[in-house]
Amino acid sequence: MSGSDSFALEAALRHGPWMAALASLAVTPLGYALVALVLERRILRPGMEFVAVSVGDPELAVAIGLGAWLLGGRTSAGIASPTAGMVSLTIWLGFGLWQWRNETRHGFYTRDQAMAPTKIWHQLVVYPVLGYWIWVACAGGLLVPGAAIATIAAKAGIVAAILCWALTTIYDRRHPKLGHPPYDWRKIRPKAKPWPPLSTSLRAYTGHQMLPSSLSDCR
Repeated sequence: MSGSDSFALEAALRHGPWMAALASLAVTPLGYALVALVLERRILRPGMEFVAVSVGDPELAVAIGLGAWLLGGRTSAGIASPTAGMVSLTIWLGFGLWQWRNETRHGFYTRDQAMAPTKIWHQLVVYPVLGYWIWVACAGGLLVPGAAIATIAAKAGIVAAILCWALTTIYDRRHPKLGHPPYDWRKIRPKAKPWPPLSTSLRAYTGHQMLPSSLSDCR
């Protein structure tokens, strides 16, 4: 077994498209939901979460699975090599750290929200891990030569899935949700409600809670 094959992130792409897609789903939204359940004591409900989590992240799993199918168990070379994937991982980790600080500074989240387990998971695990897989699997898959209908369809699927994910992130910025509850690590649980609307996301949550039940159920 080569060094790249023994690397866990790379190995997830070498066992077929279903394994690659399932590995992506295990990170998010399933892993994300498990962190929310165990540490934040809440069940994720699609209507209350960012669309990028409930729709966008599964679309990325589809793209990663299609990329793994196109690669057919081969290791990408050149700009989509595992080494390039590590560069992508580092860039996404850096972006996650920058975004983490920027959202707090500009009041999208309070500091207590920024330290919630799901936020930590998203910035330190989801971004770098998916950043690696998307680059190696998707960029690698798009670079695979071939003009067969199935190959073209798979490449179109990758582009469409990533575009869908990008659109969900744009939508989410214009339609804020709670995202992460204010968290108390001393008690290993979210802070007691009611949460004062001290951030953009908490104000959005407060507004949602004040909706009539008939309207709230439709969101």
